[in-house]
Amino acid sequence: MTEPAKPERLSGSAEPSHMPLPPEVVEAQELVADLLPHMAAGIAVLAVDLTVSSWNPRAESITGYTLEEITTLGLARLFEPVEVMQHVLRKVQYGIPTLSEYLHLRHADGQLVPVVVQCSPQRHLGQTACQTVVVFRELEFLQKHLRRNEHLHMLGHLAGSLSHEIRNPLNAAFLHVDVLEEELQQLTPDRPQMAESLIEIRTEITRLNDLVQDYLSLARLSDLRRAPTELGLMVQTLAPEMQEQLDARGITLHLEGLGELGQVALQHVFRRVLLNLVQNAVDAMPQGGTLTIRGQREEAQVRLEISDTGSGIPADQFPLLFTPFHTTKSEGTGLGLYVVQQVVAAHEGEVAVSSEPGRGTTFTITLPLAASEASSRA
Repeated sequence: MTEPAKPERLSGSAEPSHMPLPPEVVEAQELVADLLPHMAAGIAVLAVDLTVSSWNPRAESITGYTLEEITTLGLARLFEPVEVMQHVLRKVQYGIPTLSEYLHLRHADGQLVPVVVQCSPQRHLGQTACQTVVVFRELEFLQKHLRRNEHLHMLGHLAGSLSHEIRNPLNAAFLHVDVLEEELQQLTPDRPQMAESLIEIRTEITRLNDLVQDYLSLARLSDLRRAPTELGLMVQTLAPEMQEQLDARGITLHLEGLGELGQVALQHVFRRVLLNLVQNAVDAMPQGGTLTIRGQREEAQVRLEISDTGSGIPADQFPLLFTPFHTTKSEGTGLGLYVVQQVVAAHEGEVAVSSEPGRGTTFTITLPLAASEASSRA
């Protein structure tokens, strides 16, 4: 395979200003530099002579070139038709941005990748010359993202409507079971068979309610609004809700490293991830044990571990863990871990699992820090 031709440098005629930048401009530049590594798009900042001065990790991944290589090679000739890209860059030097240009990018291995390119001028106060910000995204990535959003919207509409229709009769059933249980206790307190039947009815209604809640969690993924949330505080707030169930099973709860986790951009539905994983741990320890929720903050992300001391997961079950409607529990819905995986993925995170039969299981969630947290950490 032949290597792509070395591009000829494209230079501009404007000379850079030597006037010192105001402190607020310097601060803004530093903030942009801190955020660039965390962007999902390829981003290049070009100097006045159109040489590459900044090159984020995603740009390196899409093109196959490091900053040093692209500085030597030049950016313009990576794109085809090259004449179109050169024309776009010249327009930007005159202060004219380009919102969307559909081009092909030649990867370092010679393959052509369809991309969408946006170019914007960056002229600071007191300067006559301008830098150029080039943002490029793989067209296939954008199409997949669009299809996923359309799928989630359709799923959300369907699941929301269905869940609403199911929850109303479920709530009525809960209410009437409570009333019936009280009346039967007064009339016939020594009828254990009736009491067992009511417990069974309540159990099945609870199972249906859990199924509806899981469907609603998937439905709400179509609402992409997220807000910076203290992840450690969210876990600590949920702890009292878990305590009664844990005490009833003889399970001891340990919370570790949650105070300094920082903020993560979350939807409210993320609570369902924690509740499902805790329930999974409780079910694995019918004779009691220890549940540990441990947090750890890294450079640009946080990790949350939910560990139990239960029976563990057999090796042959690992490939099926996150498959919808697969369950080994007699009363399981088969959606719990699938919901966990889908919600975490919607938050640009990952979930992993490790287990040792007879000693327990650990689920590890990795999530990116909110942009403000990541920049303050840098």
